[in-house]
Amino acid sequence: MFNYFFGSDERSINYLKFLHKKNKNITVVTTAPVEAGRGKKLKQNDIELFSIKNNINFKYFNQNDIYEDMLNAFCVSFKSIFSDNFLNNNKDIYNLHLSLLPKYKGPSPVETQILNSENKTGYTIFKINKYVDAGPVMFSKEINLLETHYASDVYNFIYKDFISSYDEIIKSSNLLVNQKNTNENFTKKFEKKDLCINNDPIEVALQKIKAFDVIGPAYYVHNNKVYKIHKYGFETKGLDFKLLDGFIYPIEITPEGKNRMPVADYIRGIR
Repeated sequence: MFNYFFGSDERSINYLKFLHKKNKNITVVTTAPVEAGRGKKLKQNDIELFSIKNNINFKYFNQNDIYEDMLNAFCVSFKSIFSDNFLNNNKDIYNLHLSLLPKYKGPSPVETQILNSENKTGYTIFKINKYVDAGPVMFSKEINLLETHYASDVYNFIYKDFISSYDEIIKSSNLLVNQKNTNENFTKKFEKKDLCINNDPIEVALQKIKAFDVIGPAYYVHNNKVYKIHKYGFETKGLDFKLLDGFIYPIEITPEGKNRMPVADYIRGIR
């Protein structure tokens, strides 16, 4: 059983909820608040806020810290990179990576697999070492990836499978298998410009909308206004965006300066 949890964003929360139910004395390690917005006010991350709300003991990460009471730890979507010194001075940390390693290492495995039209995905739990997503594997599971799946679907499928496989995962902690370098590849961290679909063909734009619905969403700029696109359909709802080879038909958007809404509601509001 894990008695420490490392995480720092919304994608970590469900895993912390589940592990907290398993162990009420779990300790959370997260990143310190950062300045955000025009006022440069300190902003706490989702994991810190969740820990405060649920009376979970938490600490801010520091590369020089040694956690004497840490038996082993689980890490999900944690912003900081562990130094060699930190790993050498602390017990084992196991990371959840959302691909079948060694394929799709790096920061955006789910998104990149959707962009590449893969038909298989999955997740890997491995012991962190000094190399990127290269540690010995504790557990892995393959999951089908359909053409209709958004990134949010994949995140949800993997979380549900993690819960159902948890007992098996714990039993695998002493059965680590070294990774092979066959078919190894790496993903990149996407920038805001990568999420824009204005200059894309339809096929690429639709893949972006599906891929970026968690970390984005994808967006279209029309008349100098940004429209974030959460979902699309195959017939017009009254708001069509022109691309290189035709039109796409959003069905759920966030117009600039407004809340997320169905396109039908947006059209009624501007008439």
